[in-house]
This record gives sequence, structure tokens and C-alpha cells, in this order.
Amino acid sequence: MKVLNSPLLTRQWPFWLGGLFVGLAEIVFYIGTDFEMFIVVTTGFAQMFAVTEEHLLGIDWVGRVYEPGIHWAIIGAVLGAALVGAAERETRSWVHYEWRMLLLSFLGGLLFSFGTRIAGGCTTHHFLGGIPAMSIASWVVLLAGIPFAFAAFMFAMQLKLGGYFRHQDTLAVAKAHCTDGANPNPGYDPNYRPWRDPLRLLLMLFLIVFFAVPLYFAIFTYQIDGSLGDLGWNIAWLMLSGLLLGFGIGKCGFGTECSVMAPESVFSKASFYTKRGVPYSTFMMFRSLLPLQGFMVAIVVFNLFLMYAWTTGIGVMPNAVGEAGDAGLYWGHILGGPLLAIGAVFMIGCEVRTYARLGLGYATALAALPGFYIGYLPYTLFKDEVDSAVFGEPLTDFITIPEYLAFNVGGDEVAWAWGYSAVMILLMLYAFGMGWRFLRVPLRRLLGSNTDQLVFPKPGEVNAPEIEPARAS
Repeated sequence: MKVLNSPLLTRQWPFWLGGLFVGLAEIVFYIGTDFEMFIVVTTGFAQMFAVTEEHLLGIDWVGRVYEPGIHWAIIGAVLGAALVGAAERETRSWVHYEWRMLLLSFLGGLLFSFGTRIAGGCTTHHFLGGIPAMSIASWVVLLAGIPFAFAAFMFAMQLKLGGYFRHQDTLAVAKAHCTDGANPNPGYDPNYRPWRDPLRLLLMLFLIVFFAVPLYFAIFTYQIDGSLGDLGWNIAWLMLSGLLLGFGIGKCGFGTECSVMAPESVFSKASFYTKRGVPYSTFMMFRSLLPLQGFMVAIVVFNLFLMYAWTTGIGVMPNAVGEAGDAGLYWGHILGGPLLAIGAVFMIGCEVRTYARLGLGYATALAALPGFYIGYLPYTLFKDEVDSAVFGEPLTDFITIPEYLAFNVGGDEVAWAWGYSAVMILLMLYAFGMGWRFLRVPLRRLLGSNTDQLVFPKPGEVNAPEIEPARAS
């Protein structure tokens, strides 16, 4: 019982520890695919939609492109986040969202889903898999998306929905700061009863059907891809990857969208956020680069393992280009990056973070789920036309940055690859150093405290310059 009551289980984690679990999840998945591929989830999501289409609705709008199946890493990710809620004795069903935020999340799911089809994968695929694999396409997706992520964030702030943008909602913090003008908590409503919310109940029904139908056919039949009879004990390996992923994300609010947006806050003032209704705590989180710390830990951990596998010959360096082809970059990556960025911001989380938020019970994740389904349809119904437009002639045949540099600059590709790894490590150390200096806390506290403990200092304890009263209104 002491283990179950340990603060390590009952409290939220710092971002870097969640990032470590994400990196380990990538390694587990890579090993489970015979050292060939990092975590892929978007195609698995489409396959699960295809099962419900075929066996419940009798249509094949998604199934005409994607074979009906189940993706056990997705199941594991949702379950891992649900275990977080159980360990912390708190789901996030208490968070109340107004209809505009739910509509925005639905739209975000739609845009993100279609974006994954033309970008050759989601942000998890490119940022947490492709960047460790040194992919040119993944860096293009990231850089093409950053300005559009900020545009989407500004749009949400214009709608006066900025108060909902938090790394993670915890009831204790919401109650303690519900009257704090600088830290609005629009999601906290003591009178809200989620089991009496008809829209939430309808979305929950959609969620149950989405998971129950593929699970039934996977466990009791051989009719779908990835069934128990097909994969056997390999399911446990894939589930472990998902559990690590969902648990790590659920314990800190890790997300690719806030990780890549955080560095730009170095050039922003707190008033830029608070005057637009965004919590001051969110500015503090961004400005201290806490999300980037977790992001870089995940990237470095997986990159170093990939380098070990690649240089020793036990594995290959995966190609992150996706299903588009075998080259290094297509127009789809340039066009898809903005859709992924906008969708991730509107959902308050990228795709894999949305899986974790489903497990925790967030209504925005529930609203995004049907949006995901609709977002697949423009691609599956017009696949040939879309493919010819965005996956025609490749823009480059070079797959990785070291490969490109070795050919065009000279030198050894492996040496360039180790140089790339060194740059990733330096970026990780930079993120920790910037957070340490900005928050002005001992390094031990930075590493051992979760985000709420760092951005909400105790009375008399100052981590960073206080916001001016006029800007807190």
C-alpha cells in the first residue's frame, strides 16, 4: 500500500521524466518491430475506424484504403493514461469546456487527421520518431508548422479561450487558484456534473464503440489485422510500448505542440499571454522551457539507441517519410506540417497526447475523436488525386541530414550522424540551463518538481519576476 501512496504515483511528474518514458516507449516499439520502425499510430487509428465501418455500418469509406485492424500501442496509450488517473485518484472529467472549445477541438481533430495523410504521419511520428532518426522530412514538417501553431494559438485567444490552454488540469490547483485573475480557470465549475452532460455522454458512446468493436473482433475472431490469433504474445510487447507512452504523457502533460512552441516565449513578455486570457502559469511553463526539456530528453534517448543499433548493424535507421514513398521529402510534408500544427493547438494536444487525454477523460479529446474520422475521408475517398498532387516527384532523394551533408559537403556519414546527436544533446542541456536560470531554483528542485510546483511557488518564494497587477486583470 505504501507503494501505491508514493508521491511518484500520486503526483504529477516533471516534463523530463515523462519525456524519458516516451523515449523508452519508442525504443520498445523499435525493438518489437525487429529494429526497423518507430511508433506509428495514425494508420492504426484509421484501421480501427475501418473495423467499425465494415462490421457495424456496412460501409468502407476508410476501409477502402486501410485494412480493418487494431493497433495495440494505441490501446496501451489510452490504458496507460487511465492508470495515471487511477494512481492520482483523479480523472479529468471534471474539467468543463464551453461548446466553442469543444467545436474547436472537433475541427482540430479533422485538420490534424487529414494533415497526417498528406504529411506522411503525425507529429509523434515526425517529432519523436523522425527527428531522432535525423529525417529531413520530419524537420521540414516541424519548421513548416511552427508559425501556423502560433497563428492557431492567437485565433483561440481571440475567441477568449486562452484560459483552457494548460499543460495539465489538476483539481487541487484549480480550486486553489480559481479566484486568481492572472491564472483563469474556466474549466473549473464546482456545479458541473459530467454524468449529466448529454453531449459528453454522446461523445463517450462514440468512444466506447470505437474501442469496443475492434477489441471484440481482435480477441474473439481472426477477421481483422492485428488480432490475438495473428500476433500472439507480440501484443504484450506493443501494449508495453503504448503503456509507457500513455503513462509518461499522462503524468506530465507532455505534448509535441507545446514543446516546439516553448522556445519562442523567450522573446515574449508575460503580458502577451495574460492580456489575452492565457494563464500566467502557462507563460511560466513556456518561458522556463519545461516542455522542451521533456521533448529533448525523449529525442536524445531514442536517437542514441538508434545510433547504437544502426552503427552496430543490429537495426536500420527508419525512414520517416511515411507511406508516401521511399525518397526523403515531398510537397506533402511542407503542406501537411501547418495542418498538423493547427490541429494540435485546437485539440490542446497532438495526436498521441490526445490518446492520453482520452484515457484521463478530457472532453476536448472526446470531441476530437469524431473529427479524426471525418478528417480521413478526403484522403480515402480521393486517394489517387491527393497522392498525385502531394506525393508526385520527390523534392530530394536524401533521407537523413547526415546523408545529405556527407554527399554535398563531404566527410563520413556516420561522423555527421554523431555530430547530429551531439547537437541534440546540446539542445537538451540548453533547455535545462534556460529553465534553471529563469526559475532561479536549485537544480535538484528543477529536476524533482512537477510543473505546478515550479510555476506556483509557495508564499514568500519567488521563482521569477512577478507579473504586474495591471497585466493580471
